[in-house]
Amino acid sequence: SGAAAGMLAPCSEAPAAGPFLDLCRRSLALWPGLAATLLEEGGVDCELDTGGLLRVALEEAEVPELRERAAARRAAGVAVEWLDAAATAAAEPALGDAAGAALYAGEGHVHSVRAVNALLAAARRHGAELLTGAEVTGALDGGGVRLDDGRSIPAATVVLCAGAWSGRLADALGVPPLPVEPVRGQLLGVRDLDPAPGRVVFAGLHGYAVARGDGVTLVGATEDHAGFDARRTPAAERHLRGVGARLLRGFAAATPAHARVGLRPRAPDGLPLLGRLGETLLTATAHHRNGVLLAPATAEGMAAMVLDGVTPDGWGAFDPRRRT
Repeated sequence: SGAAAGMLAPCSEAPAAGPFLDLCRRSLALWPGLAATLLEEGGVDCELDTGGLLRVALEEAEVPELRERAAARRAAGVAVEWLDAAATAAAEPALGDAAGAALYAGEGHVHSVRAVNALLAAARRHGAELLTGAEVTGALDGGGVRLDDGRSIPAATVVLCAGAWSGRLADALGVPPLPVEPVRGQLLGVRDLDPAPGRVVFAGLHGYAVARGDGVTLVGATEDHAGFDARRTPAAERHLRGVGARLLRGFAAATPAHARVGLRPRAPDGLPLLGRLGETLLTATAHHRNGVLLAPATAEGMAAMVLDGVTPDGWGAFDPRRRT
């Protein structure tokens, strides 16, 4: 999760109205409260920024589709405004040439590394014990798991949420295989970008740029199917440098900071797998590009299922036993 850019962009990720867009929008609405709680309880600032996202048309040919999509979102109650080329340049001076953009108010990003660390610390404060270097090798009769070091951990409920590795663990736990595949993603970070973007800049298949408070601007992201190989590739780096040069005026003079690689968990239909696999086993996985965005709503819904036996409205679309 810490390798993610941390974008909070429901209207860029959900292709159409429906349960997935509803889940994304619900989760975005939960992020300010979660970030405030993590800051108040643990003193960690997740650098939540919901100052807006620009979905940019880099070419004139891309304008009609983006304008139509923005109009449909606006009709559904989303706060979105279309900007022509001049207004786009004024709204985001860091951009290179663009033909126009849709400005989605309220979307943005969060610092994924800070958020992960803050959530881990919060879990410990609330009584959770984190075990590392331990592999789950099987399920216990009556609920719980066995570990490869011989320990048994009884539990009334087990939630399988192992990201790209969820399919492998499902097999170990004795349930039908989960159709989760790893999708490798790579991104670049640069420093000293002048000017740095003030908002998330999202250009569809071209890529995106996100500036963080520590002075690093992230440029992403690639997607390829390489199994569980999480190594960097020269081809991806070349591609991302091209994305940065196309999106950002000052990219060529920026200082390289780092490169990151992560494995996104994806189901064949692109929707998350959320719900019950058995009497004492549930799963929350296959969030693909939206793990950071969907974290609060996933937690809210899974808590309702575990503690109250209530399945949230619309979650039938994410049933892990559906045909994907």
